[in-house]
Amino acid sequence: MNVLGIHDGRDPCVALLRDGVLTRIGFEADHSDEPFEVSGFPARALDEILATERLRPDSIDVIAYAGLTLPVPRSRRELLQQFAESGTFRGATRRLWRVAVAFGEPVVSRRERLSPLEKAGLRADRSTFIDHHLAQAALAAAGVRSPDGRVLVLVCEGSGDSMCASVHVSRGGRLDRVATIPADSSLGNFVETVTYLLGMVPERDEPLLMELGSMAQGPQLAKVLKRLSILFEFDPLLPLNWRRTGNMPETGNCVEFLRSHLRRRRFDHIAGATRLFLQDFLAQWIDRCALKTACENVALTGSIFGLRSLYPALARGNHVRTLGISPIPTDAGNAAGAAIMAVAEKFGVEHVLPLGQPWLGADASESECADFARAEQQAGDVWVDRPDDVEARTAELVAGGALLGRIRGRVDLSRSGFGNRSLLGRGDLPEVRRAAAQLLRPDVFWLEVPAAVLDSELDSLFEDADKVPRGMQGEYWLTPRRNMGWPMTMSSSGAVPVQVTVEAADPATAAVIKAFRKTMGRTPLLCAPWLTRRGVLVRTLADAKESWRDQGLDGVVAGPYVIVRKSGVEGGRPKAAELARRPFFGGL
Repeated sequence: MNVLGIHDGRDPCVALLRDGVLTRIGFEADHSDEPFEVSGFPARALDEILATERLRPDSIDVIAYAGLTLPVPRSRRELLQQFAESGTFRGATRRLWRVAVAFGEPVVSRRERLSPLEKAGLRADRSTFIDHHLAQAALAAAGVRSPDGRVLVLVCEGSGDSMCASVHVSRGGRLDRVATIPADSSLGNFVETVTYLLGMVPERDEPLLMELGSMAQGPQLAKVLKRLSILFEFDPLLPLNWRRTGNMPETGNCVEFLRSHLRRRRFDHIAGATRLFLQDFLAQWIDRCALKTACENVALTGSIFGLRSLYPALARGNHVRTLGISPIPTDAGNAAGAAIMAVAEKFGVEHVLPLGQPWLGADASESECADFARAEQQAGDVWVDRPDDVEARTAELVAGGALLGRIRGRVDLSRSGFGNRSLLGRGDLPEVRRAAAQLLRPDVFWLEVPAAVLDSELDSLFEDADKVPRGMQGEYWLTPRRNMGWPMTMSSSGAVPVQVTVEAADPATAAVIKAFRKTMGRTPLLCAPWLTRRGVLVRTLADAKESWRDQGLDGVVAGPYVIVRKSGVEGGRPKAAELARRPFFGGL
């Protein structure tokens, strides 16, 4: 039984379920020079999955499209133009034209969405369409374990199939929708508008807005927060729903209203108040939903819950036992969710196996790593070694101050690195943290770089880790305990980004973490995603080859091989020759 899930909107992707197991996921952005501009049908990702898995088109049993309707894709320029025209005569004229001609927002017809299947040789009559929110909820429910088999799944995003939020209860794999909130009260659209007003790019920079807001202070912050808090309220008749208040227009067309409402307010106060409003409002919503549905184990998904820096505040509810985040809370996860829902609807929920540890794709073979190391040695100016214990050697170099790229094992589902496609460094060295942040987003000075921890370490390292689900990998923001060796953060809340990994899922990365802890004590192991110059995750040895020297890394760990520069690099870090506690001998 082979089921394909397809998300053909923004950040398109393809997911493959073989006999109920999520086997592979492909992102169209990995094949583009402009990953933030990609939308539409994921043709190249689909071709790659079929070729890699050696599947014939006629061997696909079901093709599940995420979303009953698909808005006409917009480029980044068109999106910004829409925000710029909001509240103007031209914008109003366009909206009237859409209502008169298209009866609402223009959408791509199902025939147009299915037409690329014929080019790929797939049969359109085997396709089905899955509700946008059901797809998101299915992936979130599959990624969370619950002792009693009941999980409360909350979706909160911009808009999808005329909804901005929904509440689902998963019982033994069956999803029941118990509440929906219409798109005109979308918190996602509200945050996108604030992002635009502060000079950032909507649908991309919302996480940066939240991190910036965490640094805001001053007495004016409370006044701006009050102005935002009066714009939304919980429905007294429907306790799981919220709605707009007063003269607040629909959130997809509120640029001029918010510009007037927040006039003469400082940008940092606006960012900070937006963050505080979301924290308080969403925490109340989560707690209300947990109380009314009697579900203590909660899974969050949707673009709003993709703002992971909100996590410490969201986890404070009295009626929540565990609070997990979907492996892919953004629209990109809809392909996997649609495939899961299609299997459940066509073959029964008993055929959907637990998501388990989200490691997908092929590993680099030892022979490929040997060829890579040999080519780097021939290029010169490096030491090449194959130590008996590559994890201990990696930890030793990192403890000495090196910033290394590591490519080993498979790629995680969320494209976050999780040690296997990561930059590794000492988190207590400002120059190393600064260098890693520059490689992630050189235009953002306040960016916090994540650290890697094992789920077994959480309680001893962090104050607010009691509600993080155990045995599952994920990304969270948590508050370190005092005297744990964690560096100071720019956030006023003191929370830091953390990549939680599980030893059973990835023993090699766990060995690096343990060896580093043994050497350095409680010093955090920096574990940032290793991105190429195009801004996508390093996935292959070819990506690593074109990236690590140009990015100024001290070295790269490729499978069992360690390659380290002989000469130093700029940025104030120690020279590689001074890092090694024992010299490299031999080579290839």
